[in-house]
Amino acid sequence: MKTSKLLLLATLLTLAAIPAAAQVNDTYVIPVSANQRGAFGTHWLTRFSIFNPHLNYGLNVSLTFLPTGGATGDEVLIEIPPNALFFSPNILDEAFGVTSGSGSLLVAAFAEDNPGVSDTVLALSFLVSSDTFNNHPTGTYGQTIPGVWAGLLDYDRDPISAVAHGIRNSGVWRTNIGAVNLGSCQTTLLVSVYDIDGNTILNEAPFTLPPYGHMQDRLPVAVNNGSVEFFVADPCAEDNNRFAVVFPYTSTIDQRSGDAAYQSPTLLAEPGVLFAKGQKIDPHAIGKKIDASYAKKVRAHANRLGSVKLTRQENGWQIAK
Repeated sequence: MKTSKLLLLATLLTLAAIPAAAQVNDTYVIPVSANQRGAFGTHWLTRFSIFNPHLNYGLNVSLTFLPTGGATGDEVLIEIPPNALFFSPNILDEAFGVTSGSGSLLVAAFAEDNPGVSDTVLALSFLVSSDTFNNHPTGTYGQTIPGVWAGLLDYDRDPISAVAHGIRNSGVWRTNIGAVNLGSCQTTLLVSVYDIDGNTILNEAPFTLPPYGHMQDRLPVAVNNGSVEFFVADPCAEDNNRFAVVFPYTSTIDQRSGDAAYQSPTLLAEPGVLFAKGQKIDPHAIGKKIDASYAKKVRAHANRLGSVKLTRQENGWQIAK
């Protein structure tokens, strides 16, 4: 059994918890996206947008799709004009031709795709957001899924876990758990569930994460307002070229309406991790922050489809049809 005591909240994976000065980045992960039918007549689509905040130059942004199950993904380049917004009402279909499927998105701006732009995080920075929604004739019900960049490493090497709380998985409520593995080795996501009083009702149930792939499954135990803790077991943790960074999440769905609530778990660390050798560190630095050098390794395993053509439409710059 893992020994995390859940003592200190190290950092939130959501952008809202990161200080204002650090809210732009050049690399993000959208842990889940979809264009597929679901249970109880639902149809899930992902709206997606990128904002280029730079006033004086356009930005080529790389978008890599990492499919559920770990099949080889695809990558496209999107050139966004200065101070402009790119928008897609159904990004998996429009960018990758996925008419039935799901997966994760890696979004990054690389120096080699942007000649003439300074090779710094600030110069290559942008903003990204998505929402995955049930497209119903009477209206949409959805969940905002922000871009994140701090993930989990192997727990035995880097003793940090992540927890989502207030989880409901009984009666009309269904909770799915999922994650994306950005490493080149198959890893295991270990999932523990605690009831409202902190009693363990599921201990380290294993879920397989394929290399460069996404998984999602139903939480295997009933719980009402409990919590879910995630750990990562990575056989390639000591390999500097192959180690995994994992981004888990939960999604709780009201099965009557198809409405969903998404959670990016909070990273958790013990005092010895935060205050090693008696020195304080910024809690927001906890967790593995992916950067352009790591993202390049992920992109290298995808099929590069080239640049997509954009046209100016009512809702922003969109992929030409």
